Amino acid sequence: MTEELVITYPPPESLSDADFERMMLTRAGYTAMRDTRIEREKSAPRIGEMAPGFTLERLSATGKRTGKTFRLSQARGRPVALIFGSYT
Repeated sequence: MTEELVITYPPPESLSDADFERMMLTRAGYTAMRDTRIEREKSAPRIGEMAPGFTLERLSATGKRTGKTFRLSQARGRPVALIFGSYT
């Protein structure tokens, strides 16, 4: 399966000065951020590819640290849903 990289950041020349002001970025700052993110996305796993391995600390039902860990490889062959958020 071949998948094309989708660029989700509009080119800087398509944005107005008001757009940059709203983002609180200069044109140069936006361009640098966009270039960095596009380069990083080139090495991200594609749909259907194996996800990279990782280990997370498990939290209790109340959000407290448990000291227990979860490795993605423990769920091999089963669906996994990850919920990211700020719990501070």
